[in-house]
Amino acid sequence: MGDKKTKVIICIAVGILLVFLGITFSIVSILNQEKKETQKTQDEIREKYQAFKTEADKFTESRKDYQKVVEEDLFVESVEEDYEIWVEAIKKYQDTVDKVNDKAQSLDKLCVNKNYPDQDVMANCQAYMINYETVMNYYVKDIEAFNEFLEEYYTDYKGDQEKYPTYELDEKYHYIDVNDDGKYIGKD
Repeated sequence: MGDKKTKVIICIAVGILLVFLGITFSIVSILNQEKKETQKTQDEIREKYQAFKTEADKFTESRKDYQKVVEEDLFVESVEEDYEIWVEAIKKYQDTVDKVNDKAQSLDKLCVNKNYPDQDVMANCQAYMINYETVMNYYVKDIEAFNEFLEEYYTDYKGDQEKYPTYELDEKYHYIDVNDDGKYIGKD
């Protein structure tokens, strides 16, 4: 009888051991899968950030061109002669902003309110948020300033509003705060 009782105890112990081994294996497998997914996401961020950074770097040059062609020559006396040149410069400026905006969309989902173990990836996400806010907010601010100049031209100098209309901003262009920190970099 004692021999049968020992076999039952051994079988129960082996069963419990197998259950614990199965649970441990499952947990390790899940953790390894999460680690692989996190690494894949981090690699994706690195790749997409480089494409974004390339376009964001072009924005600096595009804004300088805009300032040189438009802002430095924004005089009431120049409206009739330079209005078309200004609008072309704004369109080129907007094309650059559109390219930055396109590259930013995928990073938005990967970076905003996310944490990763790799500090370089976190730095890329932080740089993305700062640069994207800066690009969008500077662009909106610049176009608003251009339009304010034209509004002043219409009222103070009786300029022809139909011939020289303000530059219409699409609703996708507005001041942004990517990380909801209450700061709109580039707006002020």
